[in-house]
Amino acid sequence: MNAQKKTPRPGTENLLPASLADQRLDHLERMIRTIVKNSPAGAVHGMDPDYWQSRIQALVDESNLLVVQQQRVRRLLTELQKRAKSITMDRSAA
Repeated sequence: MNAQKKTPRPGTENLLPASLADQRLDHLERMIRTIVKNSPAGAVHGMDPDYWQSRIQALVDESNLLVVQQQRVRRLLTELQKRAKSITMDRSAA
C-alpha cells in the first residue's frame, strides 16, 4: 500500500491547529460578551476594544482557522466595533 504524505498549504506549517483555535475563540467570546454585558461604560482594567482586537488578530495570525472559525472571528470583531462606537458616542455626549 502506498502511503502518501499530505502536503501542507504554503505558509501553514507553523500555524496552530484549528482545535487549539477553538479553545482560544471560546475564551475570547466568553470574555468579550461578559465585559460588554457587565461594563457598558468602557474598558475594564485596560482591556478596551483595541486590546481585544489585538488578541483576535493574534489568533488569526497564529492559527490555521477553519471557515466556521473565521465566521466566529468576524462576529466578534463586529461586536467589538459596535462596542467601540458606543463608547465613543457615550464620551462625546458627556
